[in-house]
Parts: sequence; structure tokens; C-alpha cells
Amino acid sequence: MSLCHTLLPAALLLSLTLPLRAAEPAGIAEYQAEYEVRYKGRRVADAVFSVTSNADSEFIFRSSTRARGLLRLASPNPATDESRFRLENERLQPVGFHFVDGSRKGEDNFAIAFDRAAGEIRVTRESGVQSLTLENDLLDRGTLQVAIMRDLAACKMPGPYRYVDDDGIAMSQYNRLDDLTAETGIGMLATVRFSQQREGSSRNTVLWLAPDFAFLPVRIEQFRNGELQTAFMLESLAGIERKASTCSGFR
Repeated sequence: MSLCHTLLPAALLLSLTLPLRAAEPAGIAEYQAEYEVRYKGRRVADAVFSVTSNADSEFIFRSSTRARGLLRLASPNPATDESRFRLENERLQPVGFHFVDGSRKGEDNFAIAFDRAAGEIRVTRESGVQSLTLENDLLDRGTLQVAIMRDLAACKMPGPYRYVDDDGIAMSQYNRLDDLTAETGIGMLATVRFSQQREGSSRNTVLWLAPDFAFLPVRIEQFRNGELQTAFMLESLAGIERKASTCSGFR
């Protein structure tokens, strides 16, 4: 699952156990968060987001969304996003991204390789390979989620971010909304809210982020043409300890 333009993969609608620890000095929180997923008010899936690190000094963002009920017939396997990245000179550097759509045929699966030696990005889909020029500060769908949390923890406004997806390079913009309290599986939490919009998309995502938990998204709402379609609601969290944020605003 992504917080970007495809929160619940189309295959689900049609058709994250490593030890965890709190935020590192690098400013990247390692965690595992579980969500219930509702589509037009009906629970249709369960999702898990996680960030972990490995022995190669890489971080891994992973989201996994598993359909429930009859939707399992079309998508018997979890739909997953997995992003490997490094933090170098305080900049997120994607290494590779892989999406699996969860369907039987996997026709929407794709992978992205960031080849810094060659200055190239390769997007591999069923239809073939697309080559793009590697530019500074380009993200993928996974590192985009990490960038939002890091920027907010540094009292910065999120975005705009440019990222690589299966259809090329996209941009997401952010607008501040009113702060509200969210009911979650770990209690009532104060949140800051932002509207996220992919350039040229009819979809709009509202992010409810908890300052006391490293700005983890505790509720994610996806709208299409003004109508609420999909909502992710936090059920449980491991790896991030509660700590009051020192941000009084975002610059």
C-alpha cells in the first residue's frame, strides 16, 4: 500500500518479524503499524506498514495489504510495496522498489532500479523496460512515506516531492488542514492533517499524522472527486515510543 495515488490496489477493489526499535539518530523511525482498511465504510482488507534496517546499512519500507472476504478471490495474495533506500548526507537515496499487485496473474507488478553508477533509473513492467535519467532527490512510493515523517519531525512542511512510479516521474503537493483528534486502536491521538495531491490526479489523500509518535500516519483517507473511497485506520503499533513533539509549527 502506498499513501500516494494507489492506497488500495485496483486488484483489491476490482477484482509488515524483526526486532523493532525507536527512532534512530538518523531521524528514521523503525516500526510496525497495523491498520484496518475500509472501502466506502465496509472493512475489506488489513494492512501493515513497517520500516526496518539491514546489515548493509539499508532501510526497508514495506507495506502489505491483504484482502478479506470475497475480495480474496480476485487478490489471493497480499499486495505489497517494498522500497530499499539509504540515508546519505541527510538525503534519502532510493536503491530499489518492487510492487506486487496480489492478483493471480500479477499483471500490474513492476520494479524500479536506481542505478547511480550509470545515472539511470529502470522501470520494469510486464510490457517492457523504461529508462529514465536519474535526477537528484527523486524518491519512490516507499521513501516518499519516510520523507513525510522525517520532514515533519524536523518541523518542516512536507513536499513537494518528485518520485518515480510505474508510469514515470510524478509530483505530490501538500496543503495544511485543520488539526483533529483521531480515534485509533492505541487510543485517542492528537494529529496534524495534510491534504496530499498527485499532480493531474482526481484522487486526493488526507493524512492524519500523530506528532507524539514520530508523525506516523494513524488515519489515511483517500477521496475521489470529493467522495471518501478508502480509509486506513491504525489498530496497533510497535517500535515507536510515545514522545511529545517540540514542533509548534511547520516552516
